Amino acid sequence: MKIIKTIAPIPIDELKQFFVDKDIKFVIDYKNSKLQGSKLLIYLSNLDIPCDIDIDDDQNAAFELLTEYLNSHFLVSIELLEKLALEAVLCYKKILVNPNFDKFVEDNLEILERWSDILNSLALYNISTVSIPELKKQLNQFEVNNDDSSKGINFVNLLKHEVFYNFFSSFDKSKLKYYSNFFENSVFKGKNLYHYWANENNTMFILTWSIANPNIDLDKFDSIFETIRQKTQ
Repeated sequence: MKIIKTIAPIPIDELKQFFVDKDIKFVIDYKNSKLQGSKLLIYLSNLDIPCDIDIDDDQNAAFELLTEYLNSHFLVSIELLEKLALEAVLCYKKILVNPNFDKFVEDNLEILERWSDILNSLALYNISTVSIPELKKQLNQFEVNNDDSSKGINFVNLLKHEVFYNFFSSFDKSKLKYYSNFFENSVFKGKNLYHYWANENNTMFILTWSIANPNIDLDKFDSIFETIRQKTQ
């Protein structure tokens, strides 16, 4: 893949190269870009091309941009921000310890809680994908969240990272909700959640399908999550 280091907005001549050669990835020089923060994320989301951001080891700038990313209503794939968001979420859950994130977590508890609750509830989404009517009936016992806000939508970008699934080592059944907007609608730039959920790094997806057989004990709904938790520890 060819890397083009550039600024945002990306010069037209450089964008033209992408339309000729799709094997190009843009790396945005954040410090020298005219677009910063949420404006940059919206710009890159609309542009929808392979890209990453070079923050030049500026932790303050990185955390400021990460805050915007966590709160964003716009889906955008940025490797740097995915890794930072993943680390922040795992630190929030106390699965990972990184003193550099202590203040960031403290300053962003509300949005990290939202991400954590949605991610935790993916265990419920996982069960909804299994074609066993008796099992799906068990979903009725959980609260339905009908909030149609897309705030925090970039949680879905964590699902492709193998390390993310350590998140479920601290699975919390009391936090389970059925997020109807994210679980049922194609709100991820025309794609549904299953497009992201069904991937080879998803231990939960693979394990659940492996145990979804005629011999499963449907009265032991919690045992599915217990098995998943054990497998991810």
